[in-house]
Amino acid sequence: MLAGSDDARIRGTLARRPSPVSDAVVADELVEPWFSCLLSRVPGLHIFDCHTHFGSDPDGSRLTAGELRRALDVIDARAVVFPLATTGGYRAANDLALAAAEAADGQLVAFCRVDPHTDGIAEVERSLTHGAAGIKLHPRAERFLLGDPAVRRIFALANERRVPVIVHAGRGIPSLGRDALDLAERFPAAPLILAHAAVADLAWIWSQAAANPNLFFDTAWWNTADLLALFVLVPPGQILFASDTPYGRPVAAAAIALRVALAVGLTGAQTAAVFGGQLMRLLAHEAAHDLGPAQVGTASTPGPLLERLHTLLVAAAACSMRAQPAEEFLDLARLACHLPGEHPDAVVSASILDLLNRHERYLATRPAQDDPRPAGVHLILVAAAIARLPDPPLPNWGTCA
Repeated sequence: MLAGSDDARIRGTLARRPSPVSDAVVADELVEPWFSCLLSRVPGLHIFDCHTHFGSDPDGSRLTAGELRRALDVIDARAVVFPLATTGGYRAANDLALAAAEAADGQLVAFCRVDPHTDGIAEVERSLTHGAAGIKLHPRAERFLLGDPAVRRIFALANERRVPVIVHAGRGIPSLGRDALDLAERFPAAPLILAHAAVADLAWIWSQAAANPNLFFDTAWWNTADLLALFVLVPPGQILFASDTPYGRPVAAAAIALRVALAVGLTGAQTAAVFGGQLMRLLAHEAAHDLGPAQVGTASTPGPLLERLHTLLVAAAACSMRAQPAEEFLDLARLACHLPGEHPDAVVSASILDLLNRHERYLATRPAQDDPRPAGVHLILVAAAIARLPDPPLPNWGTCA
């Protein structure tokens, strides 16, 4: 029997955290056992998240520095932080990020965010002078291309200062991958981090990774299949853990990415580098460690019953993230968890059902709030990762099975 949760416990936790935004930490605590049980395979892991935000975004997302720190505390992590989107330039938002980092006793490291059209090179120079450790660019939000002259000037300065530049790398950005490779070649001393596993161009850019050792990929993405491809195809020294908080959550992102790392067979040293060690070298202006080639093998394929469950959970998560009803897929997923007790996947399906029950109770007990983010969806995403990658440890009576 797996450790469970009950309505009274969740209500009690919610009562201690009445803030509508920070009640997301309640769901973090509910999923935490599925992270902590993995640490038995990598004792002493120190997590450093390379991609978190704070502030208030035009899309309705918001997070304070204090809420970010509480989310990181769940997994005893540090993080790079930069502002959510704003209008009219990022000077004030960058100053807030720098102040938050200064007050965080080393838990937060500030990157400056700039719009090349509005802020330009002057804001980069100002922010770096005042303590920013890197640069964030969002071509889609700010509507520019990586090939623009203003962007090349920013990379030239980053190359001179040897500071990393993290670039949003989702869909809707023409020539993103080609321009990124050109920048990596032109400015070899500027680590270029493609966010979100470079999902828009992952189909081919992985083949260029080894030839561009200053090109990195962060794991701030929700789909286990994409992360599995990333960890198999890209050298481990070029993968950096990230959560994309508040769009993701540190504990869930860590539970999923660490599950992938273990499933594909990364060594302890490689895993430690992915989850923080390599980022620390980049922030110290040191050369990245070469941790060997990409993984030759891949994780084993789950049996048909877990594959079915994984598909249902991915569909449920996708609906939830689009604010569409997910109940039908979730109901089918719960039914799909009821395997015969003697079935070899029964323990895995029971663990997934425990997560789904926690998600259901969390939704039933959380206070009503005006928040655009899907409530508790990261419990579903962790459940989907377990269905696809059942071999790494699972929580069982507070220990690992």
